[in-house]
Amino acid sequence: MKNRNLLLPLLICFISISTKAAQTNVEINGTISNATAHTVYLQTFENDKKKLLDSTNVKKNGAFSFKINVTKKNFYALSLSGTNDKDIALLILDNKKENSKITFNSNVENFSTIYNVEGSRECDIIESYVKIITNYQQIRNLETEKFQAAKDQLIKKTSQKKIDSIDQNFKKIRNEFIAKNQYSLAIIITASSLNPQQDLAQYQKIRDGLLKSAPESDYQIAFSKQVTQIENQLAEQKKQEQEKEALKNLTAIGSLAPELNFNNPEGKLITLKSLRGNYVLIDFWASWCKPCRMENPNVVKLYNQYKEKGFTVYSVSLDNSVERWKAAIKQDGLSWENHVSDLKQWRTEATKIYGFRGIPYTVLLDKEGKIIAKNLRGQALEKKLAEIFEN
Repeated sequence: MKNRNLLLPLLICFISISTKAAQTNVEINGTISNATAHTVYLQTFENDKKKLLDSTNVKKNGAFSFKINVTKKNFYALSLSGTNDKDIALLILDNKKENSKITFNSNVENFSTIYNVEGSRECDIIESYVKIITNYQQIRNLETEKFQAAKDQLIKKTSQKKIDSIDQNFKKIRNEFIAKNQYSLAIIITASSLNPQQDLAQYQKIRDGLLKSAPESDYQIAFSKQVTQIENQLAEQKKQEQEKEALKNLTAIGSLAPELNFNNPEGKLITLKSLRGNYVLIDFWASWCKPCRMENPNVVKLYNQYKEKGFTVYSVSLDNSVERWKAAIKQDGLSWENHVSDLKQWRTEATKIYGFRGIPYTVLLDKEGKIIAKNLRGQALEKKLAEIFEN
């Protein structure tokens, strides 16, 4: 994988819009070895795509040149005919006079990955990072090929450790690079190798640097919006995880089962607490749930086997039709009286209280209403009840 696949899509996301400002004539002079008969294109990024500004033929000695009016600091790209459209050499051109002469040198074989730029610190930073990421990808690809070719599991395991080490070393180098060049517009290209789930601190460091060094840049504005979205997404994920953990603790083994109080098909309220003194199987099911209906004969068998010993079932239906609910109760022979539902399907309060995401789902309670097992069915439920009532 070449760096082009990482850097180009990133820049397309952060579009620059031209504004009136002081202009500076910038000269780009360069050589591309072995590129005779090729054409060099100078492009910028605008309206969600690359925009061609100029083109020129490479001379016999590999030389080429451009002159361009630059009104503000912005990303530009050099590309070469006969190569992949995504093979680009990134530049940052500025309207400052001290950056008015840029020298670019490369070769046709490695046009977008091995090149040298002089005359601009921003271009130097891009060049340095391209070398870092290209070297990383080459080393990683070689080790990945070894991993894929290996048939021995021990060799695979060793190779995977090397890949993990290569990744960690790259992240260390990348993070140090970001810290060193935080206040350069060029640093935005490092975001192509960041993971929103793992690298929020690096996103924030880049954003904070751009806010100081390029507060009015369209790239800064777009990047800051992206970071805000990432922060919001991660905050929401954290909130959901905390809620999930809270539910998990609420229904932990040994804890008192949270109360449920819903109506039966005739509209009579039946509370879970009213069944204290019995071993209770809370059975979350629905008439439309095929696995639930397949499990029902097993629950019926166990109810009939142990009902005289203090076992009962509290069936919570995720139906929205009383008729279909009542029909399923009759068809499956669910003879216990404790059938309840709020007829809200997956919007039922029961899913929020007990935190399950699929049915059938069961929770087994002791006589005091404490949870002793969860999600038992089939032989597992049969074995657990045998432990309780047969010993």
